[in-house]
Amino acid sequence: MAEKDITEKILLSYADVFADCINALFYDGKPRLTAENTQPAPTESFYKHAKPHNQFCDASRYLTEEGSILLQYIIENETQLEERQILRKVSYQAGSYRQQLESGAPVYGVIPVVIAWTGKSSRIPSSLHKLLLKNGVPSGELERIDDAKLTVYHMNNLPLETRQHFTSDMGFVADYLNEGSFEGRKEQKILHLEALCDMMEAVTGDTRFSEQAIQLLKQKQEGEPIIMCEYIDMLEARGEARGEEKGEARLSMLLTKLYELGRDDDAKLAVRNMDARDEFYKEFFIKPSGAH
Repeated sequence: MAEKDITEKILLSYADVFADCINALFYDGKPRLTAENTQPAPTESFYKHAKPHNQFCDASRYLTEEGSILLQYIIENETQLEERQILRKVSYQAGSYRQQLESGAPVYGVIPVVIAWTGKSSRIPSSLHKLLLKNGVPSGELERIDDAKLTVYHMNNLPLETRQHFTSDMGFVADYLNEGSFEGRKEQKILHLEALCDMMEAVTGDTRFSEQAIQLLKQKQEGEPIIMCEYIDMLEARGEARGEEKGEARLSMLLTKLYELGRDDDAKLAVRNMDARDEFYKEFFIKPSGAH
């Protein structure tokens, strides 16, 4: 799980991808953030509980204007949402505001974003007030307590309208998780090949994505742009090759059993006749690879 979290951070560490995520999710695709008007912000903040502690968020950037910080955006990846997720959000904001308290510089706002990579929905409290109510705080006292809202963006349950706002490599990930393909982005260039391939493998478990990276990297090093349609062709070819390998292994197992039983004629029939071969598979309970 830790390796998966790190892989997700790598793609978001690129300025264009980070800005694209914020624009697509927060600003309906309007280019509020760019690689040029943002700069890296600290991912570590501190708090005190008996003794000083530190906490880390996944990715963070400042929005700047004429050298001044206007806002800080924090993206937190979650593979498993916690019931107290709202407290994590508030703690990131508090850590940043605490650092600003004695800085003497103009104060800027802090906007945390939660991106979930598993589960299409969650029933965790969506605000601080709801969490407090769930934990027994009287409803009549809530008006005296500042509230905080929690919005979670589930990457495998994003509407098409939102996904169409993505212009960076993150759009490939979002489309694949929701549609199972990259067809809508066939002509889009891949900018961060290794990070994209590693992330696709992390979120799908399919190793084909990273297996093709080496071959495509050679093309990139030669100065040639990499278009998604080329990547799709390679993935399909790799999938077909794997299918053939699995089919050959299955047939080999069948023939071995038939020859061991002295059924040479049946073995020859299995090679020539697909219907007969399927019957033999059933007879010996030889299932396709991956079937249960």
